[in-house]
Amino acid sequence: MKYQWRYEKLGDVTYNVLPESQIKPFLMDWIKREWEIDNAEFPSQSWTVEWLELLPRMHFTLQVLNLVDITPRAELMSYKTPTYDFIARLKERAQEREISFLRGVSSEPLLVNHCGLELMDGYTRYLVFKKHKQEKVLVYVGRLND
Repeated sequence: MKYQWRYEKLGDVTYNVLPESQIKPFLMDWIKREWEIDNAEFPSQSWTVEWLELLPRMHFTLQVLNLVDITPRAELMSYKTPTYDFIARLKERAQEREISFLRGVSSEPLLVNHCGLELMDGYTRYLVFKKHKQEKVLVYVGRLND
């Protein structure tokens, strides 16, 4: 197996987490690909281009953060076109995800930029955690390599 997951419980959430050495390779394999698809579908989303540029330059660590300290990207939360409404679609996905959450299905940590504690990935999980009052959450925090 390429990745060596372990389970870690924090609050009401069981997370599937990676060793530090595997976080970046995983994010480059999966999150980068997801963002590239998002960018092709929604080229007007400037934050996706920004995140694609930042991701390869970041070093990641697993940390515990207060959920209230994490900041969703305002432009993403208000993104709407005549055919797509991000917040409406996010709420639908969160309702689906909540079923898994209530059954105890494990979750990946959120992905956060150290600079400003901006949420980069995990908006659906973030909404579910917020609804269920998870004060502390596991997060992969990305910090620029200097």
